[in-house]
Amino acid sequence: MTPLNKDAFWDRRLKQSHNELQRIVKIGTKYKDDPETLRKKMKKEKKYQKSLLGELAKLDDSIYNVKKQTQDADDTGIREETEGTDSVDRESTQT
Repeated sequence: MTPLNKDAFWDRRLKQSHNELQRIVKIGTKYKDDPETLRKKMKKEKKYQKSLLGELAKLDDSIYNVKKQTQDADDTGIREETEGTDSVDRESTQT
């Protein structure tokens, strides 16, 4: 593994841990007054993080997932011809 790949791995791992912590904090603040519901929600979150749906969410939210199209991707390669003096009926006006 090259150093660049190691950095990318740790970037993804840090982002994943950060997202998990944010979800746990959100649950903790929302259900801080009800310990039984808090325990149930934390258990559900733990199951979700280990499930296939959680893994797919991690892939979709990856920092390497490009959500916007680049400028080159917008260009389809089909260009209209703007040059020429042909009339609408395709007959040349030159004689």
